[in-house]
Formats: sequence, C-alpha cells, structure tokens
Amino acid sequence: MRIQILASMLFVMAASARGAVVSYECTSFPEEIGWIRDTFCEPDRYLKNGWLFQHVESGCGGPPNGDRDSYVASVAQFEGEEEFFIEWHMQTTGDSSEIDGVAPALLSAWSFGPVLYHFTIAKDQVRFIRDFDAPTVWTDIEPDVPHTYRLELFGADLYVWYIDGQVIDSGIPGAAYPSFTPSISWRAKSWFLESTTQWDYIRYGTIPEPSSGDFDSDDDVDLDDYYFFQDCITQPNIDAGPGCVWADFDGDSDVDLIDFAHFQAAFTGSDG
Repeated sequence: MRIQILASMLFVMAASARGAVVSYECTSFPEEIGWIRDTFCEPDRYLKNGWLFQHVESGCGGPPNGDRDSYVASVAQFEGEEEFFIEWHMQTTGDSSEIDGVAPALLSAWSFGPVLYHFTIAKDQVRFIRDFDAPTVWTDIEPDVPHTYRLELFGADLYVWYIDGQVIDSGIPGAAYPSFTPSISWRAKSWFLESTTQWDYIRYGTIPEPSSGDFDSDDDVDLDDYYFFQDCITQPNIDAGPGCVWADFDGDSDVDLIDFAHFQAAFTGSDG
C-alpha cells in the first residue's frame, strides 16, 4: 500500500547517503554511487524494475569457483556509532549445497578487528557466522520469494538478527561494530552451480529514534523520510517490523493512516 501525497511533495529518489543513513536502492549500478566492484570470470548483471540481477555460472574458473560479482564499501563514517543497522531485501535461486563454497549470495559486515557478521544465503537456507569463535547459526527460509534481512547492533552490548521481522538470533557480540576500519561487502558467486540473485535495496546507518518520522536521523522530517515511510505502510493491526519503529507514531506496531497523519504533522521539510 502506498499513500498518495500532495503533488507539491513529488520528488525523484536517488541512491545516496542521507544524514546518518546510506541507501542503495538498486536503481543504478552500485559503482555509480561509490561501491567498489570486483569480478571473476564473466558474471552477468542487469537492472530491471528497480532490482539488480546477478547471474553467475561455473564459468572459466571452475567448477568449483566460477563467476563472481562482488561489491564493497567502507563504513568508517559510522565508526563508534552505538546503534547501527544493516537491512537488505533480496532473493536467490542458488542451491544450499553452494553454501560450503560461500555461495550463492553473501552479505558481510567485517573489519580488521575481532568482530564479523557474515551471512551466506541460498534459496531456502541461510548460514550466519558471527565473530570467529562463536557457533554457526543455520536457518531455513521460504524459497522463491524475497526476504528482508535486518541486523541491529548496540555497541558491544547486543546484536539482533531478523528475517522478515522475526528474531532469528541475538546475543552479546565479541566487540562493537562499526569499528576497526569497518566495511560492508556483498556478492553473488558460483561454486559448482549457476544461480541468479536479485537485490532490491541495501541500507545501513544509525538506527532512527522510535516514533520520530526521521528515518535518516538528520534532525528533520522531509521527502527523503517519506520515501522510506511508504515502505512501512501496513493495514491496521499488521506488524510493520523492527525496521519501521521510527514510523510507528502511536506505538501499536503497525504503520497505518493514523501514523501517516502524525507524519504529516511532523513534516518539516529539508531545512528542519
């Protein structure tokens, strides 16, 4: 559901850094907004309907170790941030037998220190590696549909990993992140089998204040925030999930017309 807003508030959304959030919305190729691309063999990629598609095959390097299409970006601008999130929406056709080869899809938050958050994603299963001495977590997912993955980090006190709004794993991390020259990387890769991975968005930054309407934590409520508010809209009594607490003005777990009225009242424009 998308609420129509006044014509005077129409705008064009571009993938970029906003306030304390970085958002890649997959409407352009990642390197156009600063991601560093690295490839092996000849992966195929294309943009379609707001998604980035990566098709990889065993290719010239294998099997094992075929095509690879990878991206990395520093998150040093958030180093020392006490409340940090990463959220991504995607799906892949890759088989879970590829996970041992760190394929078919991966997203990793890593650093040159002791902390690591490493997700290897297949069509029906996800492997989560946290730090280097913590137990590996495996979870099954519904195949052939996109899922929303979210990692919330609270310094060295707590991490929480969600899939589609449900807590999959949580605990005390080995150290705070982002720290120790932190980066985020993501990719599609073939180990033995071909697959297609598609990404809708990748977002990371400061966790916004609850019921603030300020998604990007830049101390105003403007059209950038409205873009993300639309993603949170639900029917009444339908949980909008942890990524939408900032848009839930009345604290009832959904984001509906009542919350939209509050958002309109809080709207300040980009000047704050």
